[in-house]
Amino acid sequence: MRAALYMGLKQIDIAEIGPPQINDSQVLINVEACGICGSDLHTFREDWQPEKNVTVYPEGRVMGHEFCGIVAATGKNVTRAKVGDRVVGMSIGGGMAQQVAVYDLPGTLCKIPDGVSFVAAATTEPMADSLRIARLSDVQDGENVAVFGMGIIGLGVLQAYRAMGKKVKLIAVDTSNVRLKKALQVGADHVVNAKEQDVVSAITALCGMSKTVFNEDAPNVHVVCDCVGYIMKMPGVPVLQTALDLICDRTGRIMCFGIFEGDVKLNLHNLIFKQPKLIGVMGYDDRDVSDALAMMADGRIDRAGLVTHQFPLERAAEAFQAQDNYAEAIKVVLLPQQSAAQSA
Repeated sequence: MRAALYMGLKQIDIAEIGPPQINDSQVLINVEACGICGSDLHTFREDWQPEKNVTVYPEGRVMGHEFCGIVAATGKNVTRAKVGDRVVGMSIGGGMAQQVAVYDLPGTLCKIPDGVSFVAAATTEPMADSLRIARLSDVQDGENVAVFGMGIIGLGVLQAYRAMGKKVKLIAVDTSNVRLKKALQVGADHVVNAKEQDVVSAITALCGMSKTVFNEDAPNVHVVCDCVGYIMKMPGVPVLQTALDLICDRTGRIMCFGIFEGDVKLNLHNLIFKQPKLIGVMGYDDRDVSDALAMMADGRIDRAGLVTHQFPLERAAEAFQAQDNYAEAIKVVLLPQQSAAQSA
């Protein structure tokens, strides 16, 4: 089979490798679509934790844990899937290839509802992440929420709040006008371009001020979702610092999801004096996965509309470069069954 091999820093090679062999508890999937995750991009750009989220073959390492396709074969102990089923695979690497082996477990294999395309289904895992962020934030009607980073996760957080029926003011923050335009389309009430505006002042103007227990003024922002983390090549203070400056007193919640590419320096004054909840989020549960697919199926969310680029497997290196173009790309998806000639 053909596969995209991660060979090291910013190096992706296409090679013919031996297909995966399934055991009695696995299914073999013909991969139709595989998204490039932010963690894949961190690995490509910074050689960040390359031992994770890959499947190791004798020929090399294959990334890709946001994939879907058609079941081609099943082990004798498999009960949840049959040949021909359309399925999503999650939580393991190897999806940037024409085939991948997946265990028959709820956390790694889920059927795709009728009417959901493969391209949309390839965004199931990040949507499940977004649902987890939204749910753990425990947002209440009437609250003000600022979401930083309008990539596939941040946009999914906006979608999650709206699909959950939350009556909140949603403010999207990013440096890309392409992404901010999409944020308005999927549910943001307001957008702030961090390159063009002072973020704290702009959001405070939208949300107003509230008093702290020390009778000081603080922005009236109840929830901040950090879907950026720390990206070394991006200038400015880390989003977590801005979140501490923005968050309201005592009842505020800061949701930390974005990956940190390096050490950061923070002024933690407001962590002590405002006493917000600082909540780390990683992953999702089975309910988030099934709900993400159900929301796609019944039209509450449009995920295919967040996919800005599609590439055949042979152009995987180009696909990674496209995903790294922050200003223009939102989600880049590889199509392993499609030839380069078909895409021309």
